[in-house]
Amino acid sequence: MPVKPITDRRIAKTRLALRDAMLQLLPGCGWDDLTIQEICERANVGRSTFYMHYRSKDDLLSESLNDLRDVLSTAVTEDSEQLAFIPGLLAHMVEQRRIFKTVIGRRSGQGVERRFREMVFQLIDQDLAKRNYPKVQQQMIGRYLAGGLVDLMAWWVDAPDAPAVGTLEQLIQELTQIGLRVTNIEIAPKKTTS
Repeated sequence: MPVKPITDRRIAKTRLALRDAMLQLLPGCGWDDLTIQEICERANVGRSTFYMHYRSKDDLLSESLNDLRDVLSTAVTEDSEQLAFIPGLLAHMVEQRRIFKTVIGRRSGQGVERRFREMVFQLIDQDLAKRNYPKVQQQMIGRYLAGGLVDLMAWWVDAPDAPAVGTLEQLIQELTQIGLRVTNIEIAPKKTTS
């Protein structure tokens, strides 16, 4: 199917400008106080252009997190015993620490942290799918691991005396392996009472 390169380049350029503007503004004002108008002014685009691409700033955030998820998911391999996306996620956290403080640290908005945790869950779920857990068990393990991982990351970005990221990564991988080893239990469905 032929693609119009000029239109695609312009769309990509505009979306990148909006994303960059959002990321530049987040550390200064936080998610809840960030406005579409501020994003547009920083990106040097009109509000109507913003709305041609996104319905809301939440859509812009969701697309950004989906893109990050897609990049990190390329690290998932069939034979890895570890959660293979973690080194990339932690490297991104270190590189963008100021933004992560706003997204998952003490200054984060609840909705933003929830979306980020959901993205991490999707990465974990993708990894767990290759391990042949029953679906309900896979969901429970994934939610548990995502919550712990995001909480550790939130602590790390705010801690003035946080350990080296390599130490954090090693601890996360060890805790994950311990958790996966002890989850070989059958999950019985809830019984309903009449």
